[in-house]
Amino acid sequence: MTAKRKSPVDRRAALALAGAIAAGVTGRRAAAQPQPQFAAKGPRGKGKEALLYLEIEEVLEETQKIWNSQDYGNLKSVWDADDNEPWYVPEEIAEPFFSWPEIEKYWTRGGGQALRAFRWQFSNLRVKKLASDLALAIFDHFYEYQLPFPGAVPMAGDDRCLAIFRRSRGKWRHILYAQCPQGPEAYVRMMRERMVKPDFEAFADGVNQPESKTDASK
Repeated sequence: MTAKRKSPVDRRAALALAGAIAAGVTGRRAAAQPQPQFAAKGPRGKGKEALLYLEIEEVLEETQKIWNSQDYGNLKSVWDADDNEPWYVPEEIAEPFFSWPEIEKYWTRGGGQALRAFRWQFSNLRVKKLASDLALAIFDHFYEYQLPFPGAVPMAGDDRCLAIFRRSRGKWRHILYAQCPQGPEAYVRMMRERMVKPDFEAFADGVNQPESKTDASK
């Protein structure tokens, strides 16, 4: 049982605030940042482990497809709708959600007009079976969005996600989804590392080469 709470910030306001902070930290448009170089695949294991990996990957691919269609209300189709207490932890809102009304309001806030566009991607998936009908997954999450205001610039971000899936009616479905962003120091360091131009390593090697030997007669 959980006490009923009201989230003080809706999704559009939270994303607008997050975007403003991101712009202030980077001092440049987020779209100009290099995209994260995540590993495309995590370890699949063998036999039943590989099958579980593929089944969870399929659910996340369907999740990605729904987010990118902009029909966010359809996300419930990749969740266990029979679960009486789904848990959803968005990074941009202080209070987690523990009920369908909260989660569905978050997904459909503003009648699909809270964002001009939103793109969701995942990679580097790892899966662990907890029980015959429960599985845990961790993966990297990359997203891009633009608010529907004149002059709004696209923003992007990434974090790690934890999800728990229950096998229900022959299919794996979410019962928990939690975004796990890095701490401020680690995140800013990562952003600064990405700002380094691709040719810097070659430049550093060049300036550290031993000086060529001069002609002995000079």
